[in-house]
Amino acid sequence: MKPMPLNESMQFEWRRALIKLLQLNLVFLLLAIIGNLLFDRLLLAAVHTLALVILTVLLWAARETELSRIEHAYLLTMFIYFFSFFWLKLEAFDLIWLTLFPAMAAFVVQTNKRLLQWLVSFQAGLLAVLVIVSQQWLGLAYSPFLVGNLMFASIFISMLAWYNFNYKTKLIAAQQAFNSHLELRVAEATQTIAQLNQDLEASQRDVVLRLGEICEVRSKETGQHVQRVSEYSRFLAGLYGLDATDINLLHDAAPLHDVGKVAIPDAILNKPGRYTDAEFAIMREHANIGYNLLKTSNQPLLKMAAIIARDHHEWWNGQGYPNQLTGENISIYGRIVAIADVFDALSFERVYKPAWSDEKIYSYFEQHLGTQFDPTLCQLFLDYYAEFIKLRNKFSQEPAQKSKKAA
Repeated sequence: MKPMPLNESMQFEWRRALIKLLQLNLVFLLLAIIGNLLFDRLLLAAVHTLALVILTVLLWAARETELSRIEHAYLLTMFIYFFSFFWLKLEAFDLIWLTLFPAMAAFVVQTNKRLLQWLVSFQAGLLAVLVIVSQQWLGLAYSPFLVGNLMFASIFISMLAWYNFNYKTKLIAAQQAFNSHLELRVAEATQTIAQLNQDLEASQRDVVLRLGEICEVRSKETGQHVQRVSEYSRFLAGLYGLDATDINLLHDAAPLHDVGKVAIPDAILNKPGRYTDAEFAIMREHANIGYNLLKTSNQPLLKMAAIIARDHHEWWNGQGYPNQLTGENISIYGRIVAIADVFDALSFERVYKPAWSDEKIYSYFEQHLGTQFDPTLCQLFLDYYAEFIKLRNKFSQEPAQKSKKAA
């Protein structure tokens, strides 16, 4: 597809979007520096600080400098920054951020050719690291399995980025046609934009679901957990009487309820036994981390996801975390996902427990009605318990009876 020339108005909007992206990167880098200092990861903090300085310079120059130069400098900086991770002896979760690069490239560049160059060079870099690791050169400590999986995930997201990029260029073309003097093309452009928006929303939902699945895979849980939590949440929200817009938004945002776990060390996340007080304090931080990762977005989907990430471990009686909220001070979305998340967690085996029987799960919710859970929502859940079991079995690859074994 030939690149669409941007008119003056669209150039202005494009520059504003690039500046916002740089500002968002600076916020995340600042949070990462603080977090790494708290965890005594000084080398990584230094790398983040260097990246923050470079992006600050780019932000200062972005208001006047030619867009293509800023784009090139930004992507080159992030390319080097991400690949520096491999030489810092980091935890596996640090490398997950590498999968963000294809999406960044698709957001920043304006032509198919340039996007293809960046994506191919990025995959070539990952392939080179895979070869280095496989041959045990340069003392890299990562397993070929880890790097291979990272490369596979990056290729998958590159395909999504490419798909979205093509829709973005079509959207630009449709917008320019809509603003042209040709009245006969107005109706066609409006219809195209509507369809493209639907496709973009569908792609956004899919990316959110995949990201939620990646987070669950880190904790050795099936990626279907996030899908089931979404389905339970939608059904319970309908029973409660939320409007259709909120129900659909809740369904699409629920997969990110545990996105903050990307910052929890593997040794804690996958510990088979009980946590110490110190370990549990670190684990509880995933609620605030998830909220802080998402709260700055202007997208309704990510705004709701931020609220869910923060509130889904709060208890009705105030004994939850991270803010010890009580009753209706907890968002309705967090209260709904709390029930959905606990129901699914108890239904399936985890590293720290076997699956519970359906009878034992039912008794647990009966006992915690009005203490851990919103009494109205919990009673609705119990009244329609058989329907929730059907949903669980429908969206599970495991046989239904396997999830019913006694704890």
